[in-house]
Amino acid sequence: MIRLLGMGTVIALVAVSFALVLAKSALDAERLRHAATAQERDRWRTAAEAYRKDAEAQAENARQCLGREAKAARDAAERADILRDARPRARTAEEKNKVVDDATRRRAVERLNRPL
Repeated sequence: MIRLLGMGTVIALVAVSFALVLAKSALDAERLRHAATAQERDRWRTAAEAYRKDAEAQAENARQCLGREAKAARDAAERADILRDARPRARTAEEKNKVVDDATRRRAVERLNRPL
């Protein structure tokens, strides 16, 4: 009987030991999966931060572009307004004597008409 009890205890200890080994291996596998998940999370976090920065940069570029476009539209309207009000007239005799030469006038006109 004692022998049977001793064998039963040994079998129980072997079973518990085997269960502990199985539980430890399952825990080790779960730790590996957790580490892989943490690495994947960090990769996604880094990618999301890069995408966010890129989106912010694109938004800033769009704001600046819209600002330049609005300024160009205002400048074009101002030029159109000036040209609409301009009226050609013949030069007086006094103006003909005081007006600069054609080459200088052309240079001045080219300077005024240059793109902004």
